[in-house]
Amino acid sequence: MSVDIDAKANCLSGLTIVFTGVLPNLDRDQAEGLAKQYGAKVTKAISGKTSLVVLGDEAGPSKVQKIKANKIKAITEESFLELLRRMPAEGGNSESALRAKEKRDEEERKLKEAVEREEREEREQAAKKAKTSSVKNESSQNTPSQPTTSSADLWTVKYAPKDTSQLCGNKGQINKLQSWLASWFDNAKSGFKNPGSDGSGVFRACLISGPPGIGKTSAAHLVAHNLGYDVLEKNASDVRSKSLLNSNLKSVLSNTSVVGFFKHQHDQASVNDRRFCIIMDEVDGMSSGDHGGAGALSAFCRITSMPLILICNDKSLPKMRTFDRVTLDLPFRRPTENEVRSRLMTIALREKIKLDPTVIGQLVQATGNDIRQMITMLATVSRTQKTIGHNESKDMAKAWQKQAILKPFEITARLLSGQIHNPNANHSLNDKIDLYFNDIDFTPLMIQENYLSTRPTNVTSTKNHLERVASAADDISESDIINSLIRSGQQQWSLLPFHAVMSSVKPASSVAGQVTSRINFAGWLGQNSKAMKYQRLLQEIQYHTRLRTSTDKMQLRLDYLAALQHKLTTPLLKLGEEGIGEVIDVLDHYYLTKEDWDSIVDFGVGPMKAEVVLKDISTKVKTAFTRKYNSSTHPIAIYKTGNSVATGGRKQTVDYEDVIEDDTAKDEVEEEVENDQIDAKKDKLIKEVKPKKKRTKATGPAAKRKKT
Repeated sequence: MSVDIDAKANCLSGLTIVFTGVLPNLDRDQAEGLAKQYGAKVTKAISGKTSLVVLGDEAGPSKVQKIKANKIKAITEESFLELLRRMPAEGGNSESALRAKEKRDEEERKLKEAVEREEREEREQAAKKAKTSSVKNESSQNTPSQPTTSSADLWTVKYAPKDTSQLCGNKGQINKLQSWLASWFDNAKSGFKNPGSDGSGVFRACLISGPPGIGKTSAAHLVAHNLGYDVLEKNASDVRSKSLLNSNLKSVLSNTSVVGFFKHQHDQASVNDRRFCIIMDEVDGMSSGDHGGAGALSAFCRITSMPLILICNDKSLPKMRTFDRVTLDLPFRRPTENEVRSRLMTIALREKIKLDPTVIGQLVQATGNDIRQMITMLATVSRTQKTIGHNESKDMAKAWQKQAILKPFEITARLLSGQIHNPNANHSLNDKIDLYFNDIDFTPLMIQENYLSTRPTNVTSTKNHLERVASAADDISESDIINSLIRSGQQQWSLLPFHAVMSSVKPASSVAGQVTSRINFAGWLGQNSKAMKYQRLLQEIQYHTRLRTSTDKMQLRLDYLAALQHKLTTPLLKLGEEGIGEVIDVLDHYYLTKEDWDSIVDFGVGPMKAEVVLKDISTKVKTAFTRKYNSSTHPIAIYKTGNSVATGGRKQTVDYEDVIEDDTAKDEVEEEVENDQIDAKKDKLIKEVKPKKKRTKATGPAAKRKKT
C-alpha cells in the first residue's frame, strides 16, 4: 500500500513509538519507516520511555500487559496516520521535542568538527609526503615519475579508518585485542602462564571472526600499528595445505623485523624493539582433511614467538574447531544503525552530499550492516545525485540489496508469521518462493514439523481453525506427489516452483499467524532413519527364517515376531539360567543368531517393549546366555561354497553326483575317469623303469665323415 501523507518535517520528533501486532493496511517495515522518516524513535520493546504504541491485530499478550502496567497510550493504525497529519513541524514546543532538536544540533556540530579534524590531518600527512617525495626527487632526478593508481579514487580506500576511533562498532573487542597485543611479550617472558584479568594472557594467538565488511582486518592493522608493530600479512587461502604453510610461514614465526630494525635503530625511545605481528586473513578458506592446513596452523599457534592474529568469516565451520582452545576468541558483530550513522554522515558531509539521517536504517538493512558496501553505495550514487532522501533510499536499497542465505529456522519463522501474508504487505508470491529456494530440502520438512504450532490470524471459530489445518495438511500431502516427480527417474526439476507453493507457501499461508512455541527441527529425519533401521533388521530376520516361515516381511512382522519374542524371552524371565537351553533351541530351529535375538526383542511394543523386557532379565542371565551361545555351534540357513576372492587354495574336485542325474551316464563317466587315471599311472611307471641310455662321444671314420 502506497501512503501519501501531507506531514510536516520531523513532526514526530521526541516520540518513542513501538509497533506491535499485524496492522490492517500498512506493512510493519513500512509503518516503522514512516515513523523514522518524520523524526520518531522506533523500538521493539515496550519500556517506561515509550511514548505510544501502535496496536494491530494479534498483538502479543505480554506486550498488552506491559502497555496496561506502564499506562502507555495505545492507538490504532488510523490514529497513527491522523497523528502524522496533525502534528506540527519539529514536534511542536514539547519538552521531548526540544531535547530531540538539541540532540540533532549537537550531532551536527560534532560531525563538522570531525570533518575539520580529518581534513586537517590529511593536509598534514600530504605535507609530510610532499616533503619526503621532494627529497627523493632530488636524489633521483632521472627517475621517471610513476602514474597514480586508481585505488586512491575508491572511497573505501579514501575513507578507510586511520584510527581505532573511526571504526564502527565492536569497541569492547577492539580494546581486548589492544590489551592482548600490548602485553604479548610480557606474557611471553612468563611462558604464557599468567591469564590476567580477562584470561587472554595464556594465548599466543587470537582469532577474530565475523561477517565480511565490518572492519576485522582494519581493526587488526590499526591496533598493531598503534602499538608500534610492523605487520606481516598473509592470506591463508593462498597457503591452503600443510606443505605450503610450512614453506611460507614456519620460517618467520621466530624472526625479527628487519624493517623495524633499520627504521628505529636511531630511535632509542621506540617501542617497536624490532618486533612484528603476523596477520593471517581468510583462515576459513584453508583446506582441511588430508591437506592438514588448519591443523598445521593451529600447531603454529602453540609455538609462535611472534603475535599471530587470525581472521575468518565463519567460525562455525567444522575445520575451525581446531582453533577453539589455542586462540583467544574475539567475535566481531555487525555494527548497529547508530554506530554506522556518524561515519556515513561524516563521509556525506565531506563529499557535499545531503544525506537524510533517517534513511540510514534502510541502507543498513539492505546491505546487512556491511559498512564497506554502504560506502561503495554512496560513492556510486554521488556521481548522479547529491541528495539522498526517503524516495531515493528505497530505490538504492532495492538495487543494492545484499542477498544472504537464510537458515531453515529463520525461513520457517518468516513463512509462518502473519505479517508476510498480509494482503497489504510488500511481499509478492515470488518473494515467498525465494524463501523456499534458500533451502529446498529443509524448508518443506520444517513447515511440516511446525505448521500446527501457530495461532492463525482472523480465526472465527475452532472449526475454522481445524479447516485451515486440514487445508494445510492436504497441500503438504499433494506436494509429496510433486516431489516424487522431481526426485524420481523422471527428474522434472521444472516443477520446483510449483513444489515451493504447495509444500511451503500455501500451507504456511493457511495457518500463518502468531507462532505459539519455538520452531522445532524437522523430526521426520530422525523418524525416517529409525524406520530404515527397522526395515533392515526385519529383512535380515526374514532372510534367516525363510526356510521355516515361508513368508514375506510384512507377514513376518504381523504374525511371527510377537510369538517369537514370547518364545525367546519368557524362559529367561521365568526360569533364568535354566531357560537358556530352550531359548537357544528356538533360535537354532529358525536359524536365528544372537544378534537376531536382540533385534526381535527391540521390535516389541506395549508390555513387551524392549526396555521393559531387558530390565526384567538380570545381568547374570544375560551374561550366561551370551557365553553359552558363543561356546556352541549353531546351524545356518545358507552355506557359501567356494571362495571367489581368495587365491592359491586347494583345487576343488568336481562333484558329478549333483550334476548328472542318469545313473548309466554317471557310471560311464566314472569308468572313463578311472581308466584315465590307470593310464596315467602306467605311463609314470614306464618312465621310472625304462633305463636311460648312456651317451658317449663317437669316434672312428664314420663319425669323422658325419662331422665333415
